[in-house]
Amino acid sequence: MKVNILIIDDEESIRFSFQRFLATEGHRVITAKGYREALARMGETQFDLVLVDIVLDDGWGMDILEEVMRKNLKTSVIVMTAYPTIETFKGSFSMDAVDYLIKPLRQEGLLHSVNKALQQMEGGVSDGSDPVGKSCPIAFLMLLKEGR
Repeated sequence: MKVNILIIDDEESIRFSFQRFLATEGHRVITAKGYREALARMGETQFDLVLVDIVLDDGWGMDILEEVMRKNLKTSVIVMTAYPTIETFKGSFSMDAVDYLIKPLRQEGLLHSVNKALQQMEGGVSDGSDPVGKSCPIAFLMLLKEGR
């Protein structure tokens, strides 16, 4: 399934490497370096999937997730961060993010998460064996379980 993907990250190396990798998988990929640019891109193109970093130079990635919800866009969102917290973890899923990825990411973890999102978009049912993706460390899940 070929889809339109928007990658929002203030780190150029991440935008570049994710764009190249996902394009080789057959997807149309556009990037934005920050909140304002992302909103402009989202105004120009309907994206099937958005990958957004939480910490951006000119805004907060969680606000992108909120915009998708507020506008009722048919867009799946994967949240990424190098600074995971229980608040952003819970907040992401309460706003219907399809995954919460912790940087640094490996290509197979990224691809797994993207494929999971695409499966959900196609109406596929998850077997529940991987509720938050392969890149979410077990230690973080344990903290969530303990309520920290």
